[in-house]
Amino acid sequence: FAIDRDILTSLDSLDQLDLYGQLNPGGEVAIRINPGIGAGHHEKVVTAGDKTKFGINAAQLGGARQIAQAHQLKIIGVNQHIGSLFMEPEPYLEAAEHFLKMALDFPDLKLVDFGGGFGVPYHKLEAQQRLDLDKLSETLSLMTQAFVAKAGRPVQFKSEPGRYVIAEAGVLLGTVYACKTNADTHYAGTDLGFNVLARPMVYDAWHDLIVYRDGKVLSDQVSQTVTVVGNICESGDIIAQDRDLPVMKPGDLIGVLDAGAYGYSMSSNYNHRLRPAEVLLASDGSHRLIRRRDTYEDLFRGVPELD
Repeated sequence: FAIDRDILTSLDSLDQLDLYGQLNPGGEVAIRINPGIGAGHHEKVVTAGDKTKFGINAAQLGGARQIAQAHQLKIIGVNQHIGSLFMEPEPYLEAAEHFLKMALDFPDLKLVDFGGGFGVPYHKLEAQQRLDLDKLSETLSLMTQAFVAKAGRPVQFKSEPGRYVIAEAGVLLGTVYACKTNADTHYAGTDLGFNVLARPMVYDAWHDLIVYRDGKVLSDQVSQTVTVVGNICESGDIIAQDRDLPVMKPGDLIGVLDAGAYGYSMSSNYNHRLRPAEVLLASDGSHRLIRRRDTYEDLFRGVPELD
């Protein structure tokens, strides 16, 4: 598909590069390099370094050039991705510096993609500091300028901001349906569940919560330590564990902040739960439905009719 449409494809291993050469000898291609340095908020999203499945490492780059030569391929692009949600610029800059040194060994290079992983402050209610993009940009600009001077030709540089663009643009709203105490733990049961927001269960991820009652933010003058759970039949279905939150009652609403990234895209119909609607709030205060909520008919849409 990509070859037929002249789409530049980045390959992740030597055998993929060899297969591409067999399919498209003499073509142009990109490769993903593992710079040996990873970063991220959880080991499951660190995508570079010695203990990940991603990329072609430094020791294999000579082999990549040999395979390309055998098929008369031109490696015109290189890319990396060190991981997701880093909050300090240093790991990204360190990886970029190492990455650029390896990129100099490709004489046909036209494109360098630094990847993404730019983090947002998920602990914003605790005044967590933002990623210093100015510092990152200033240092990265100097690196790219030095690279172009050494390469002696123009090169296009890209990055992938991903989460940084969309995470803070989404709020997940749920309703409290039950409040109970089991042993010494207070629970607030909601209609959310990890089928709607998987990040807390998969990555032990933190999302700030706001509680609403009668359309107003509930004061935290009287609070309790509570674990907010969903309606899936697993003990791991936890939205927030041991949080100091206002004392809740059934009917309260919970706003889960920063749910715009890896929220709906990771949702599912697990346990035959229906996915919620999405409503777009515009800057002028207007709103419109951009994705309808699931129906039970949607659950059976892929089942062929029985004779």
